[in-house]
Amino acid sequence: MSQKATKNDCLAEIKRFFRHYSRFCESPDPDVVREVLASAYSVNDKLRKAGYPNFFKMEEFVAIKTIRNYAIHQAEIYNVTQSLPLASLIPIEAELGILCLIPIDTVNNILEGAVPESIDAIKNTCIFYRDYADIYPAIFNFGVKLFLYTEKHNLEVDTTEYENVAASIKFERENNYPHHVTGGIKLPPGHDIDEFLKQGLHAMEDRAVLQKLFYSEKDGMFTLNKKSH
Repeated sequence: MSQKATKNDCLAEIKRFFRHYSRFCESPDPDVVREVLASAYSVNDKLRKAGYPNFFKMEEFVAIKTIRNYAIHQAEIYNVTQSLPLASLIPIEAELGILCLIPIDTVNNILEGAVPESIDAIKNTCIFYRDYADIYPAIFNFGVKLFLYTEKHNLEVDTTEYENVAASIKFERENNYPHHVTGGIKLPPGHDIDEFLKQGLHAMEDRAVLQKLFYSEKDGMFTLNKKSH
C-alpha cells in the first residue's frame, strides 16, 4: 500500500527544488539540470499524494516532465547551460541571462515519442532555434509558478534559496514588473541569432567571475557597482 505524503514531505521537496534551481543558475554542470527536472517531477508527485492540487494542467510542468522522462528512461539530453555576455558591443534584448540549450536533434527525438499534449507544451514553453532549443524559460516559469503556489496554499518555506526568489517577486510587485517570461533573444538587424548562439555565449564560469567583479549581490538581487559604470 502506498503511503500518503505529508505537508512536511512536500516542503522538503519544494526546498530541494529551489536548492537545485539555485545551483543550476550558477553551475556549468549538466547534471544539475537533471536534478532540477527530477525534483520538479517529485514536487508534483508529493503534492498530489498529500492532497494538494497537481500541476498536470500546467504547460511548463508537462514540458519538464516530458524532458525528464526522456532523460531518465531513454537517453541523454546533452544539455549545455551558457550565459549571455554581461557586457556586449551590440545591444542584446533578453529577459533571461542564461540559456539551457538542448541540441535540436535531441529535442526532435523527445517530441517524436511524446503525446500531442506534451509536444504542444514543449513548443509553447521552450524557445526553438535552428540548432538548439532553450528549455530555461520553461524551468524559470515553473519556478515562479511553484513559488506563487506555495503562497496560495500556505506552504511556508524557510531556505535562503526560496527567500531569494521571494525577494525577486517582491521587487517585481513593487515595480509592477511581470513575474513570468516569454524567453528568446533579439539582436540588431544583420546579426544572425544562430551564429550568436554558437560563438557569442559565455561559459558559466566566466559569468560568475564577471558578476563578482561588476555586481554586488544582496538577497539574490544583483546591483551594478557604481565604480564599474
